[in-house]
Amino acid sequence: RGVIMAWKTGALLLLAASAAAAVKPWMTFGRPKGGLVNGPFHLTSQAAETLFDGQILANFSQKFDHFDQLDTKKWDQRYYYNPSNANKDLSSGQDVIFLMIGGEGEEPAKWSGDPNVQIMQFAKYFGATVFDLEHRFFGPSRPINDLKTESLRLLTMEQALADLAYFVQSMNKKYSYANPKWITFGGSYPGALSALFRSRYPELTAGAVASSAPINFKLDFYDYADVVQKVLSQTEITNKDNLRCDELVRKAISQMQQLSLTKEGRKQLNKQMHVDPPFDDNTNKQDISNFFGNVFNIFQGMIQYTYDGRNEVSKTYSTARQACDIMNTDQDLIDNIWALAQFEADKVNGDPITSFSNNYTADMEFYKQTDYDAMGEGAASYKGWYWLSCNEMGYLQTTDGDSIFGSTIPINLFFDMCTDMFGLSMNASIIRDNNKAVVASWNGIDDFDATNLCLPNGMFDPWSALGYYKADPARNILPVVIEGAAHCSDMYPEYDGEPAALPAARQQIKDFLSGIIYDKDHPRTTSAASLSITVLIGAIVARLL
Repeated sequence: RGVIMAWKTGALLLLAASAAAAVKPWMTFGRPKGGLVNGPFHLTSQAAETLFDGQILANFSQKFDHFDQLDTKKWDQRYYYNPSNANKDLSSGQDVIFLMIGGEGEEPAKWSGDPNVQIMQFAKYFGATVFDLEHRFFGPSRPINDLKTESLRLLTMEQALADLAYFVQSMNKKYSYANPKWITFGGSYPGALSALFRSRYPELTAGAVASSAPINFKLDFYDYADVVQKVLSQTEITNKDNLRCDELVRKAISQMQQLSLTKEGRKQLNKQMHVDPPFDDNTNKQDISNFFGNVFNIFQGMIQYTYDGRNEVSKTYSTARQACDIMNTDQDLIDNIWALAQFEADKVNGDPITSFSNNYTADMEFYKQTDYDAMGEGAASYKGWYWLSCNEMGYLQTTDGDSIFGSTIPINLFFDMCTDMFGLSMNASIIRDNNKAVVASWNGIDDFDATNLCLPNGMFDPWSALGYYKADPARNILPVVIEGAAHCSDMYPEYDGEPAALPAARQQIKDFLSGIIYDKDHPRTTSAASLSITVLIGAIVARLL
């Protein structure tokens, strides 16, 4: 059995497969199998997942193309509906509705069913109905049953936002909601959609929570590597050479980069990193960049989800602490990198490895496929994510900045990937122009146009570099900075030993929701009663004084 490694710069996740089997990588552009908030760590297929109490899974007849008035076609979009907490704690009887926005993968039942995730905790407290809409082109929600480039032109953020708008309007009609208060939720890319929806369709919602939302659609996302370096620099170790963890990584990458420049050096890398296929006389620049992309993946996978609390893996194994402990073992630093790759494959992904793949050409041939089912759900959703990144968002995780990973992963590698996957119409100039157009359409990160928006970000999350942090009380824009927390940590169940800043962050989000839901026209009975008693006691004390 050979080992197939995800070639993309995301976080390293490895999958054992026969040499003849289709490549099914675990991660891409910092996005794990199942989506940024739905992976990684052994995500099961939705078809095999049991619904939670009170939860319904259904199909919605969605518009095919929202921006072609002559196109009347429809398609089945999946959604979850859970009214089990509806209006349980509201005196006004007004409908409060939470909408979880699906992202770049098959949408699991947990976000509208698991009572321990934060949106369901909030739903119970505020008496909210919960919907969860799967994103077009991901999971079984397929407007077109292929992944051809001409089909993927219907996979855009504007189409996804219009899907949400039509869904909200349709549910209002279906359930006869009168003056409802819809609040959107999302994490990572869906977090960005949550914020953008609040800006594009403000009349349909009362507010939005946008967790770990990368709304600065930056093309050359070298900042990702900078945050990974920062996290490693803050992870204390005791080293015989008095080097910090980040310095150990810098030294190892520098050694590997020097070895990659010569034929004899590449032979040494073949041996120490178990490269398969090995570097040989036909090795080119793409192969070298691809190799370093896979090395970078190792650290991305360990840092992006460190301590996020989704399960025991992220609490115990996929952590900055583990990465630094392995880098600090008393052996050659390149051997430590290989040991870290093995640890992550085994303990984090459950797929032990014996070799380190870097076959760029084979990977590109695989991603040229257009059949959903032949590629498999994981790989098909990766291709959709590539399309979004190449065509609009950017998020190209280079090491072109001044980081510990050196200039090993240039932006040209991503341009090559985009062209190889989607054809000559997706070239470097088109990628740049499309990204500039997206940034311009949202007024840029420094002047985001929205109101009633809560933006939590963990400072251990590399995606936090693209977050929004400009507080504006007049517009009720509330950034929530969570020290020591990682990607979308505020969305998961609380647990013993979690980052110390998380409880206060969750309370800030809860208070933000209270400010929207319980306004002067719709007070909460218990809160109002408590307030009256407090005021009365205060008046009595004042008289006594």
